[in-house]
Amino acid sequence: MKKKLLINKSFNLIQQIRLVHAITESSFEISIPKTENPKFDTLKEKFGVHFFRTDSDSFDITENIKISHKNPLTSIGEISRYLIFPHSITEYCYSLWKNPRRFRYSFQGLLTDKRRILIENWIQQNITAKKIRLASEDDFAFKLRNKIFRKIGLDDSITQKVGDLLFRSSKRGRKFPEKAWDEEYFRMLANSQFVLCPSGDCIWSYRFFESILCGAIPIVEKNCSAYEGFKFVSFKDEAKSLTWSAEVAEYNYKVCIEKLTIPKAALDRELSKIIN
Repeated sequence: MKKKLLINKSFNLIQQIRLVHAITESSFEISIPKTENPKFDTLKEKFGVHFFRTDSDSFDITENIKISHKNPLTSIGEISRYLIFPHSITEYCYSLWKNPRRFRYSFQGLLTDKRRILIENWIQQNITAKKIRLASEDDFAFKLRNKIFRKIGLDDSITQKVGDLLFRSSKRGRKFPEKAWDEEYFRMLANSQFVLCPSGDCIWSYRFFESILCGAIPIVEKNCSAYEGFKFVSFKDEAKSLTWSAEVAEYNYKVCIEKLTIPKAALDRELSKIIN
């Protein structure tokens, strides 16, 4: 029987959640702190993620896992990637691809003041010359609305349709269980031709890679080293001249698999090296 491996830490970043999920796809039994188990509940239900009980024979590999959000960089032993995704998620995202895609452009996520200005300017330049103010969850009226929605158990996301852009202001990705897996989010990506990918806390964005896995072409605010090798467009490009291409989508997906996943045999070898 393969040795049981322990990852003994708190998981708050998506980088950590995806990495731990990927490690569970190895041939080893994986255990995590009991307090962290609920964060994986949606992944257990959707993808069959399973953890084993920690015991005295569990081998702690916590120190062999390194994550830098700023770069980004994710490492297990000597294997490093910008991000590491489990095969079950990359394959599932591919299965969601729609043809034809219903939405030409979409954005889902937290609307900071900086993002609001960026997206509103993009709309004015590419969708309509009319000045548009996007709804934000931080507006007083929406705060009151959202408080009521949350109290009665309704989704408090704010959705707007502005021409060919489907816009959704949402904090769902900031809290569990949606932080670990948001089915609605990924289905919208898979139904979009282009996805607006403004920078987040850093220049790079999870949304860039998630869009590619779902067959959408990212529209980025700024380029960075993590995006090298992919085909994408910029906020500065004229949107009406853009054409979604299945060939580009397939190319990007293939690059994503090469850059963000680890073959099971390679992962098993690396985990064995760590133990030995």
